[in-house]
Amino acid sequence: MVARTKTKLADAATRDAGAPTRGPSRLQADLAARILRLLKEQGAGPGHHLVELDLCQHFGVSRTPVRGALKLLAEQGAVEARANRGFVLLEPVVAAPEADPVNLQEEDDQRLAVAIAQARNAGQLAADCTQQEIMRLFDAKLPQVLRVLRKLSTLGLVERKAGNGWTFLPSIDSARAQAESYAFRHALEPALLIQPTFTLDKEWLADSRAKHLAFRKRRWRDVLAIEFYEMNSDFHEGLARCSGNRYMLAAVQQQIQLRRFLNYNWEYGVARVVESIDEHLEILDALEAGRNEHAAALMKHHLTTSAHHGVMNPDHAKPK
Repeated sequence: MVARTKTKLADAATRDAGAPTRGPSRLQADLAARILRLLKEQGAGPGHHLVELDLCQHFGVSRTPVRGALKLLAEQGAVEARANRGFVLLEPVVAAPEADPVNLQEEDDQRLAVAIAQARNAGQLAADCTQQEIMRLFDAKLPQVLRVLRKLSTLGLVERKAGNGWTFLPSIDSARAQAESYAFRHALEPALLIQPTFTLDKEWLADSRAKHLAFRKRRWRDVLAIEFYEMNSDFHEGLARCSGNRYMLAAVQQQIQLRRFLNYNWEYGVARVVESIDEHLEILDALEAGRNEHAAALMKHHLTTSAHHGVMNPDHAKPK
């Protein structure tokens, strides 16, 4: 049983970036491995009761990933769900898989941030809300909710009201607004690359290329939407800085801010992630070769393709 569990957990942790997104998340697989290691260290025997709250406190995560990890272990035959008792261990753990080097709290916080973005985009979370409402809606504890809201505040997505209330700041919230955003960017961003003041920052280019290549090798999971968008934002803002035009830079920064929540809720599949990275790399290659006109044409193609994949469903509910 343990060998079978170890194999399945290893498989879950090593799917490549092009694999389907079905199945356990990396956080669930990693947490399941850590639970097995904990049970082994405790010398837990058959019938040992796994208490959700205790596991949440021990690993510093919310109930959602703990429940997912326990369900995964149940599917693999390590534990069993019993009426009114939750999950119990079926037999002693004699060997446990190594856990991936993932920060469980950070991964769980990213999961909550993505869930908040999804709720805002779907109109399920009002622009003005309290910490308690977010706790109830997402089954999250106050410390985690505060961590995530503070992070979103530093990104300019939400601001604190008097007391414990929060206000989500304006963002793209309709198909029309998104179409207008792409039309504006289509006129603006290719023009950045052919400004007479454009000066390529080669150190930034090398760093951006390395980040894109490293990200392309990672196995996609939903929480990576945040990291992907921030890398994407740095690419577009970096080119705007190279333009040497402060007004163009300010316009790009505003668009990045307005698009953030929409893109945290990534709905366009892993294939589009890889395509977007490759398109970015092509633009960087053209700029490094001094072919700015060609880079501008590639940027037009990139934005056209992104608009084709990314425009919201017109029937999508607006955030209230």
